Amino acid sequence: MNPISELEVPARRQNRLSTVRILLGLFGAPAAWTAQLVLSEPLAAYACYPYRTPLSAPLWAELPWLLAAINVACVGLALFSGSMGWSAWRLAARRPPGTGGFSSESGKARNRFLATLGLMSSFIFIAAVIFNACALLLVPPCGSPS
Repeated sequence: MNPISELEVPARRQNRLSTVRILLGLFGAPAAWTAQLVLSEPLAAYACYPYRTPLSAPLWAELPWLLAAINVACVGLALFSGSMGWSAWRLAARRPPGTGGFSSESGKARNRFLATLGLMSSFIFIAAVIFNACALLLVPPCGSPS
């Protein structure tokens, strides 16, 4: 076998714009934000208001650490999704327009559009996840009962 042809195969695969990368860029950060809300809000609500009267301290002493772990995981997932969206956008923008027929041109335009949309979506939801995580630092776990 030719050693040069063996070296060219990974380079071609590395430059390929995959559907998984585009989908992670589109839906990863919104999924992280949704998971953050679905996991954090009910836990905090139950820990501070389990029955008909609000508590001055959460039921579990580990609640802030649990919420912090959920927020760190969601921020990490959102940032990973954003990096996938960024790399998909860079790969889509770098590809020169081909000389193929209508279907290949529309496919490339679709991939560029989806990569751009994924980058914008990731940016917006990364900001939302970070703002929600800041609430853990700024708001006490349970307010004082009135």
